[in-house]
Amino acid sequence: MSRRYRVGDAGAEVAVEVTTDGVAVVDGQRFQVTALGDGRYRVVAEDGAATVVAVAGPGHAPWASAAGRAVALTVDSAPRRASSARSQGGDMTAPMPATVVRLHVAVGDAVTAGSPVVVLEAMKMELTVRAASDGVVRAVNCAVGDLVTPGVALVDIAP
Repeated sequence: MSRRYRVGDAGAEVAVEVTTDGVAVVDGQRFQVTALGDGRYRVVAEDGAATVVAVAGPGHAPWASAAGRAVALTVDSAPRRASSARSQGGDMTAPMPATVVRLHVAVGDAVTAGSPVVVLEAMKMELTVRAASDGVVRAVNCAVGDLVTPGVALVDIAP
């Protein structure tokens, strides 16, 4: 499973695809991404060049910093699965790389659309992942302290 993004900064826009195995493809170039914690990531290009990128902010208005330059990003993301449980209101995925800091649900809990299920943190900023629909929690696929990447199913909610 992967997630595609269109990421823009100051009018320039690139296509990004992030897979659950830590590979990011940016306009056709592959990068290996490893979480270092606290919203920092080691990014290694195919030629071996490496840098550390810090990502922070809420999913709807993130920013990134690398090599002494910070940029605000506009992100338009969509799952790359044609028939996903999320599109049917079932699973919840991380909208950005982050650390799980709080779980609001357990297996068997009844939830309503919009209720908090997981709280993520990136660079000391918190983002609450909310239930996409009413239902019952079928599975919780993360724990407090886990580092998660975009596209990772955090909670599965059955209607």
